[in-house]
Amino acid sequence: MKGQKRTIVSWFLAILLSAIAAAAGGAAVWHQLSGRPYCVYKDCRGLGLWVENMRQWEEQMEAKDLGVIRMAGWRIGTEQAITSISTKRKGTACVTWVYGSMELAGSAELLWGRFGLELDKGYCVISEELARDLFGSTDVAGESVKTEDGTMVVAGVIDKEGEILMAPAADGRIEYLAVEFDSRIGAEEKVKRLLEEY
Repeated sequence: MKGQKRTIVSWFLAILLSAIAAAAGGAAVWHQLSGRPYCVYKDCRGLGLWVENMRQWEEQMEAKDLGVIRMAGWRIGTEQAITSISTKRKGTACVTWVYGSMELAGSAELLWGRFGLELDKGYCVISEELARDLFGSTDVAGESVKTEDGTMVVAGVIDKEGEILMAPAADGRIEYLAVEFDSRIGAEEKVKRLLEEY
């Protein structure tokens, strides 16, 4: 009789421990899915998406509370001549025009300075290679460059291969889109709906 009770207690404890382990595992998975920001990237070339569409989305997202933390839309422009105002050195760079959070566009690590604020005008972020070509250094935040589109202040330097200049876009088409949500749950579907509705 005692042996039978011990067996029953042992089985009960084993089942209880298994249930606790499963609940803990489920909670960990749920935290991975819902507790961390998640970014959706989309190639929008050929869809006819414009900066104006993104402005409308921002208004809709605020009203609908879709869990959007930030977003960015960008297009890769043509190569342009770039001149340093202080050193007079010249170079060329592929210009990327970004509407929204520049740090989402192109996923590059910031080496110096900052990405700039979305509302700032007349600033840019340049690649390490372009910074070295134009200034001989990467600590160039606050320096100015002249482009075909006017003079811009360098806000930061990014770790991106090649000669790259990223600048804010006030208008124009969008080729790539990134939307960061507060959770992974439903993120892909939300972006799909946005693209279908515009």
